[in-house]
Formats: sequence, C-alpha cells, structure tokens
Amino acid sequence: MTKNELKKERRIIYIISIIGIILDQITKFIIRYGFRTSCEQNICVTAPCPLNCLIDMIKEGGTFQGLNVVPGRGIELIRNFFYIIEVKNTGGAWGIFSGNVAFLAFISLFVIVLLYFFLRSEKSLNKLSITYYGFLFAGIIGNCIDRIVNGYVTDFLNFYILGYDFPVFNIADILIVVGVGLMIIDVVRGELHVIKERKRKC
Repeated sequence: MTKNELKKERRIIYIISIIGIILDQITKFIIRYGFRTSCEQNICVTAPCPLNCLIDMIKEGGTFQGLNVVPGRGIELIRNFFYIIEVKNTGGAWGIFSGNVAFLAFISLFVIVLLYFFLRSEKSLNKLSITYYGFLFAGIIGNCIDRIVNGYVTDFLNFYILGYDFPVFNIADILIVVGVGLMIIDVVRGELHVIKERKRKC
C-alpha cells in the first residue's frame, strides 16, 4: 500500500470517528437537555418532555408520550426488555472505578494517543481495520468528552436480558465493544493466514 493510499484510508477512519462522535454526543445531549418542558401529575403533556424531569416518574410510574414509565427502569420501549433511562456514570464499564473521573479521563486520553500511534505505524489497512479504528476512536473520544466536560458519562440504553438487568450503556460503549470485536477478528484472521502460509511453504 502506497503512502497516498494510506493517507486516504486514514481520512476514512477520521470521517468514521467524527460521525460516531457526533452521533454519540447528539444522543447524550437529547437525553440530558433535549426534552425540557414540564411534567404534571406524572404525565408529560407537551412534547418534548425532559428525561431528567422523569426522575419522579421513574420512581413512581406514569406516562411519557403514550409510553409507560416503569419505576426503576425508565421509558418502556419493549416490554420487559428495552427501556430508556438517564444514568450519570462516574466510573467505567459496569461502574468500575466509580468516582475516579479524572483518572478515567487520563486513561482515555492515553489510549487515544496510543491508538493514534498504532494507526500511524500501520503499513497497510483493510476494511476491518479501518472500521475498528474508526469505531474505537469515536467511542473512546465520545466518553472522554463526557468525563472532561460533565464529570460523568451519560448512559441511557437499559436492557433486561432473560430477567438480568444489563448495565446501562450508550452509543460510545457500543462503538468500543464492536471495535474491539472487529479488532480481535482481524488479528485472529491475520494469525490464521500466517499459519496457513507456513504450512503451505512446508
């Protein structure tokens, strides 16, 4: 792969990252601020209604735009499965290192710089690597922005899987998990290719 081709592929990664960051930040903004009117008697009469004004409704139940608000779970989109709820996470995944926002922000910045140097050292890129680099940059930067600007990460996707209350997450988390998954697939695929080539030469 020539230098110009590498530059072109890196530009694609940066574009994917920017789109991912924008999507992540817009959804978090909507959850935090985009639904700000008034709620009366546990019913949001006007559209839109603030998710943060739904705190009492989430405790007591009510109605949001014709949707049920289930106490402790949030706005019910799919019964007993998918809910929207605002959670201010001052920790990492599953709430680990809760309260250590500065430390987690530093780790995020360190990983971003490390990832950038890995990208710059790549001699060639394929569709998988372009995608996972873009997703990882977007996800890590998205949550890092939250930690630096707000002092917490906004999580809002709440799933109950076979009765298990899965930890609440956001778009950035999805991008990170998918990015890591694609990276593992790419590494394994590369190793299998090397093993295959060695066997062929033998």
